[in-house]
Amino acid sequence: MPSRADPLKQIAAFNRGRKPELLALKYRKMAATPFGYFRGTNPLFHADWPGAAWLERMPSAWLNGDLHIENFGTYRGDNRLVYFDVGDFDDGGLGPLGRDLMRFLVGVHMAGHEMGFGARRASDLGRLFLAAYRAALIDGKARWIERRTAGGVIGELLVKLERRTQADLLAKRTVLKKGKRRLRTDSGKALPLDPAERARVTAFMKRFAQDRAYPRFFKVLDVAQRVAGVGALGLKRYVVLVEGDGGREGAALIDLKSQSGSTLIPRLKQRQPKFASEAARVVAIENRMQAVGPAFLTPARIGGASFTLRELQPSADKLDLSTTHPDRSAFEAVIESMGELTAWAQLRCAGRDRATDIDGLTAFARNTGWSRALIALANDWAAAIFEDWHAFRDSKLAAWAYAQDGLARRV
Repeated sequence: MPSRADPLKQIAAFNRGRKPELLALKYRKMAATPFGYFRGTNPLFHADWPGAAWLERMPSAWLNGDLHIENFGTYRGDNRLVYFDVGDFDDGGLGPLGRDLMRFLVGVHMAGHEMGFGARRASDLGRLFLAAYRAALIDGKARWIERRTAGGVIGELLVKLERRTQADLLAKRTVLKKGKRRLRTDSGKALPLDPAERARVTAFMKRFAQDRAYPRFFKVLDVAQRVAGVGALGLKRYVVLVEGDGGREGAALIDLKSQSGSTLIPRLKQRQPKFASEAARVVAIENRMQAVGPAFLTPARIGGASFTLRELQPSADKLDLSTTHPDRSAFEAVIESMGELTAWAQLRCAGRDRATDIDGLTAFARNTGWSRALIALANDWAAAIFEDWHAFRDSKLAAWAYAQDGLARRV
């Protein structure tokens, strides 16, 4: 590993200016587990990239930028069918494909703390991931996980989403007050907004609706600050309750997430395409890499800031390590599927804007030497991050977070 700046100072600098209550919650999640710390420090991960020649010579591919176990999940596509795929492309960009592979491999080590396995088991899982990834690249065809034939943990997630009704989602996220549906702000999933911020979001949604085929669908009923994830906690993110199809059970939920820029791209040597905005970058990469994009995925601008707009995807549809505990064989199957999905996403946009073409990717996959080198590097890197987590857990930043009142104390 290269010489590094003080991680604690970097964490404080990167998170400066975030909403204090949500920043305290982020720090609490980071202090709680090594994987939580890993999820909250993607900028440090890319800043610590070794820059070895063999890593930089890897084929160029479109990257997720923050590839880890919990960034895979189910969602409803714009065709209203359900899919399991990689998500969250906020840090996406064009770079050596080892960036995503290494992020995932190190993440498996960090997840071991919650899943109950050590470094040797993490390395074995990493080999399974890379073997499935290589096989899918060699096959050379971008596929997806079929809903009707998927089994195990992924099959269960797909079935749950397919069976869940809009009424089920509204029952968890909203309440009826004097006959009117409003967002819940007492569950830790959303917080009230000040009137000025509510007005800005409402005005944007009114403008957005004018260009839709069914403008009334997007009529705003309520707006709140959304609380979700780890890395983006403290940034502006809204959940918007809209009229939808009408009636008590017809309302819909919209997620608006601010996009301030990729933490990966400034660390890359590759020239990046020009996008109209940071949100346009995220939307373009997501549309390229996923088999089918999520419903309503659109770049937006609110108060001069860049946002992505999409149908709200509940965190329950992710592979949440705190609630999901598959047995050994089931977890291995999930890891292999994630390797395939990563390869399929890169194949889907191979050759786009100077990315390596399919022939180049398949030729690279036939060579096994780089797999062993990645596994070894992931083991060393994970050990360093474990030490960083211990230092953070005992730091003044964590102590400050635990001392805060409000949401950070309740959740």
